[in-house]
This record gives sequence, structure tokens and C-alpha cells, in this order.
Amino acid sequence: MAEHRSSKAKEMDNVDTELSEQLSILLEDEGITEEIVTARRIAFLMMETGLTMLSKESNISIEHYCFGSQSEGATTLGLRSDVDMLRRIPCINIMRGNSKTWKKGMLNCMMLDIKDYPQHFDMQVYRSDKPEPVKAKITLCNGMLVSHGIDCVVFSSEFYRKHTEFFFKPFMSDDQSPYKAGPSASFSDDIDIVHALCVSGDIPELQTWLDRPRQGNWPPQKLFEEAKQCVWFLVPVGESSSQKRHTEWRLSPNLIERKLMFSLNLTQLKCYVLLKLLKRAITKKMKEGELTSFHCKTVLFYTLERTQDPQSQEGYLAMLLKLCLQTLQKFLSDGVCPHYIIDRVNLFDGKLNSAQRRIVRNKVTVLIDNNLQGFVSYLGNATRLSTDERFISHVCIRSKLAFERIHWFHIIMLDFHCFISKSIDVVGDQLTTLIDKCKEIINCHNANAFEIQAAKEILTTFLSFRGSIQAAPLILSGVSINQDVMDSFKKSVQVGDVANKINNLPEMLSFGNLALEMKVCSINKNAIETFEKALETNGFSSRLKLASVMYCSGNLQSAKFILEYAERQFDRCTMKTLCRCFSYYNRYINHREMFENKPNPNIESKIALCIIFLSNEAPCVPPVLLYEMTKTDFAPDNRDKPIINTELHGEARVDSRVFMYYLQYLTYGGLGIREKQIAVLTKFEDYISTHIDDRILDLHYDHGRNYEISHMATALNLLGHCYEMEGDLSKAVIKYALSRDSKPNNNPAYWHIWRISEKITRLSYVVATGCYLYAMTLGSRTDGNVE
Repeated sequence: MAEHRSSKAKEMDNVDTELSEQLSILLEDEGITEEIVTARRIAFLMMETGLTMLSKESNISIEHYCFGSQSEGATTLGLRSDVDMLRRIPCINIMRGNSKTWKKGMLNCMMLDIKDYPQHFDMQVYRSDKPEPVKAKITLCNGMLVSHGIDCVVFSSEFYRKHTEFFFKPFMSDDQSPYKAGPSASFSDDIDIVHALCVSGDIPELQTWLDRPRQGNWPPQKLFEEAKQCVWFLVPVGESSSQKRHTEWRLSPNLIERKLMFSLNLTQLKCYVLLKLLKRAITKKMKEGELTSFHCKTVLFYTLERTQDPQSQEGYLAMLLKLCLQTLQKFLSDGVCPHYIIDRVNLFDGKLNSAQRRIVRNKVTVLIDNNLQGFVSYLGNATRLSTDERFISHVCIRSKLAFERIHWFHIIMLDFHCFISKSIDVVGDQLTTLIDKCKEIINCHNANAFEIQAAKEILTTFLSFRGSIQAAPLILSGVSINQDVMDSFKKSVQVGDVANKINNLPEMLSFGNLALEMKVCSINKNAIETFEKALETNGFSSRLKLASVMYCSGNLQSAKFILEYAERQFDRCTMKTLCRCFSYYNRYINHREMFENKPNPNIESKIALCIIFLSNEAPCVPPVLLYEMTKTDFAPDNRDKPIINTELHGEARVDSRVFMYYLQYLTYGGLGIREKQIAVLTKFEDYISTHIDDRILDLHYDHGRNYEISHMATALNLLGHCYEMEGDLSKAVIKYALSRDSKPNNNPAYWHIWRISEKITRLSYVVATGCYLYAMTLGSRTDGNVE
């Protein structure tokens, strides 16, 4: 184990308050403040609570955990940190040492130590009918079980990892493959998802860590007690140098590491962020080898542990950073970066060889000798923010955090329940069941505040979907919209607009097992507002769906009232339209670019999500949007619209502001209010033309995306239909062609263009025939006069 010598006098010599202040201000500009760090942690704790709840409501007992820099609050836009998610699969019982914890009727596995690899284990398979190992002669289940010596069968980590990839199919196109890195596999390259097994009970590695002698007073004694209650995880990845890595599993104390990160004060957290920025600057030109964020975290942990009474004042930031660099320097010289919790594990193995360590050590030595000046110059290129600019930037960060949470909730909800492929009756019954479960959680005395808030967010979407599902058969049969439909939408809006006040945030930060590691610090109005945004968002989306139901059922006056209210919300509440769909969201978009462009950037944005109509809701959708649901190549035929029950297999997704303008145009037209119809068409055109060129490079699709307007191809199709109804067929074709060019594949714009071409051809034929007959008539008259 490496040692790090420091004395109080030597530490005081390293204090540089001016440099510390300079570094601290740069980080605060990027959102490393008590307020934003707390907001990030709250957002991700809420996210993992909501996703776990959705799994349980779907009878899929998967627990979700968010780890890494995003959930710790230790990131900036420039660091481009991924979202790290672990999903715990509880269907396998893990034993250690003996079979006393064996469970009948389950797949049971015994952890077997692997010589020279203290963090890795083989998983010996036991029988499900009695506590005995499975023999090697048993059928090996297509690679799931692998023979391992005489009379020993192990559970393959590679098989497990590949098998869990099917979870991502709903999120990917047919020609897309999962993104893979180590034990993770995902549908997106900015989200790492690991499916893991759980280990509890007696864990020798934990006791070794607890008994280790320490020089300082960190970690606090309370954390050691909490660590005893943490489960550990087995992730499906082997040691990189092992010949049998396809069967090996790695032991990971993620929850303890999160507790350690949450115990840091702001100065220590800033130091960690600086270490990551230093790591990126040092290794930027290295073609091989990797110094990781986990190395930086480990360096910080050892430095704090070996520093007598680590200071928390901001003026000690530069001193702490230099102490960390000295720790890293020694690790590189020794060739060993010891795992902070698991003994005898070298984190440099498989990451940095001796030559690469020498290169990194030399760069670190230069930084130490020059008092960090090279690094300060590197950071100095960043543009400093004024006080007002920093405030606006932080408002935008909070808005983005609120959106990211609801972004996860909505997409997972749709794909968990596979609503798209089910009949209206089945979907209606399932929605009722899920709504009842949400209400039970909200009214349950044993539910914690995180669970109650997550249930409210989920409930608003379920209620909205149920409202349109209830309305669909009524519209088809020509029956008036009944009270059940109105109650569903009313409750959705009420939950979204009224029941979203967070008065018990301190409870959320101190509740039992879920968030014991969170500290009640800097709990203010801004943090509470961050926590409330999702419910306000869902209420607005529900209103637009209700307006569509009213229009499709012939209640035009009601639709008009709802839509005019919605437009006032955009004008008064600095409403921001955003897309909930994974394929249209780039996590690395600058938060200021997302939210600053609005009438009052000082006010945190309310968010209007894109509207999703499933094929089950087709009767509640304006007819032209049905083309978006067909999911075909749009081969032309002689019908003007698809047949609902036989051809609609997908969903229609449309930007909320676009949908509002389009519905207003239809509603005013139906009511004969021509002046307002023309005015809203002008607004619609201006909205599209202003943002049509705001394209960003798409990470996954060739057609790119738009900063401001989601589903631009659909927006252009709807605008084109407005001009078609105006009788301006040439302008309609132009809009449809723009849509086709923005999304060349699977776009009904092809169908629309064909329809108009047919109309023009028929019109040209009629006009030509009329002209010919008129000419013949004139000819007859002329001939008669000559005679």
C-alpha cells in the first residue's frame, strides 16, 4: 500500500488563497455550487426511485441505481460526463462461503475466489431443488453455463451481459446495435447501463476496509456504520488479462463509493472536478493508455484519508489539489493505484503500462513544480461569466435537470407497457391498474417523499393516456364525450398543476435507506423549483391532448378555449418546448442553448413536452397525423387516409407548440373565425421559418435534429397541410419537400406530395378539358357566323 507523508506545517506552506479563489470561481461558473450539486443529486435520486417504481408496477422487479459524476453533482458541460445506471436483477441468489443462504426454486450461485484477481469471482451454479452444485454433465444451456474443472459448472458473465441487451431493443432502430463498453451495454453512447447481481450478508472485503488503520478523521465514523448496511454488486466483466474473463464477475461497492462522494464538502468536490479536468488535459494527446475518473476519485479518497483534519474552506482548494497530485505522483512512481475499498487491487492494471505511467508522472511533476500554472493557463481560456450570466446559466442547468428526469420517466413508461401493440380494452384495463397503484403509493403512510413525488409524475401521464383511450371508442361511435373522460384529463391536469408543491424536501434528503447519504444543505427556493418542474410539464401536455379530443369529437368551442389558454401559458410562463424521445435528445447540448432563448431567461423554464399519440388513440388525433402512425414506406394508392384498425401500428409524435398552432388553425376554421385562422397560420409559419435552420449534428441518425423544434419533419408536414387547406398547393408541396429532405426515411411527406401531384394532375386535366370544350364552342360559333 502506498504511503503519503504530510505535516500540518507543510500543508500550511501550500495554502494559496488567490489561486484557490481563481479556481473556485471558474468552477462555480460551470455549476459546481452547493445549490446546483444538491439539485443534481436530487434529480438523479428521483430518477432511480421513479424507474424502480415503474419496474415494480410492471411486475418486473428490477431496481435502478444512478452512479457516476452526473448523480454525484461532480460534472460540468465540458467534461461531457455520461449517465451511469446500474440495474439490479434479483432473480439469482448469490452465496458466499457456504450454502446456508441457498433458496429453493431459484438459480443459486456460489462465489468462488480467483487466485491473483481479488476483485473477480467465478459463479458456481447450484441446483434449484437442493443445495448441491450442478455437475458438469448437465446440459449447458446454450452457453449460459460453462464447465469449469471437474464437477463444476459456472454461470457465464458474457452470456448474462449479452442476454440483457434485449432490454434495449425498444429504444433502437432495426439496424442499430447496442453501444458496449466493459460491462455496460446501452442504446445510446452517452448512457452506460450495467445489469448486475446483488451480494449481501458477510463481505470480507468490507471488514478489511473498516479495520484498516487511518491517519486522519476522514471518512467520518457515521459513514462506516452506514457502509455495513450497503449491498454490493457483481457486474458481468472479467479481469482484462485473464484467459477466462468471459466467465468472471467483478465485485463492486458502488453504494459505499456514492456515500463517500456525498460526504465530501464543496471544496473537496471542487478538487475532484479539477482532478478530472487535469486528467483530460494531461492525457489529451496520449494515443494509448487511460487515466480515468475513477483513478481521480481514488486519489482524492486516499489524500483525504491521510490528511490530518482536511480543511473545508475555499482558500484551501489549491493546497488540496496539490496534495492530490503528490498522491498521484507517488502512485505512478510505484506503479500501483490501490483500490480504495477492496484490498490488493491495482487500478493501473489494464489501463496504464510502465511507459505510459512515466509520461503521465512527468507531466504531473511539472505541474507540481510550477505551482499548477500550466493548468491554470489551460483553464484560463474559458470565458468568465458576469454575475447575471452565472445566475442565468444556473437557472438553465436546473431546467435541464428537471427535463432529463421526466425525459427518462416518459420513454421508460411507454416501452415498459408496450401500449402501442395492445387493443384499447387491454390498454384501458392496464392503465386503470397502474393508476390505482400510483394512488396507493401517494396515499401510503409508509411511502417516502421520493416515492410519492415519483408516483405523482407517473400518474399524470397515465391519466392523460387513459383519458384519450376512454374517448377513442366514443368518438368512433359518434357518442358525446362523457364525464369519465373529462375526469381523467381533469385529474391529470390537477396533479400536474396543483399537487406539485414540495414542502417536505428536507425529508427527501434524509429518508432512510434511499437518501441517507444526502445532507440537508442549502435547501432553498431554487432547489425546490427544480423538483417541481416535471408535474407542471405533464399538466400542460394533458391540456393539449384534451384539446385534440375536443376537436375530434366536434366540441370546437371547448377546444378553442383550451388552446387559447395554452397559448397564454407560452407567453406568460417562459414555456420551453422539448422532446421526450431518446432519439432526438443530445445530452451534451449546452444547457444555456437549450433554455436561455426565451422572453425572460432569469426565470426557470416550464417545459412543454412533445405530444405522443399511440395508435390506440387514433380517433382522438386529427386525421393528417394518422399518416405519421402508419410506419410504412408510404407507397401511393388511391385512398386519402389510412384505415385506422388495420394499418396503424406506431405512434405520432409532434412538438407541443407546433401541435397547438395546428389545432388552432383547424379549430378556428371549423368555427368560421377566418381572421384568427389566418393569424395563427402566420404564427405557425414564423415559428417554423425562424428555427428550421437551427440544426445540430445527430449522433445516431443521418437527418440531424433541431435545437428548438422537435420532430421537425412532422411539423413541416402539418404546416404543409395548412397550406393545402388554404388552396396554396405550390407552397404545400414546398413544405412537404422540406420535410422529406429533413427526414428521408419513413416519412409520410412522400405520400402527401403524391396526393397533391394527383390533385394537380386531375385539376390540370379538368382545366385542359374545359379549355378544349370552350375552344370547341367558340369554334362552332365562329363557323356559324362565317356561314
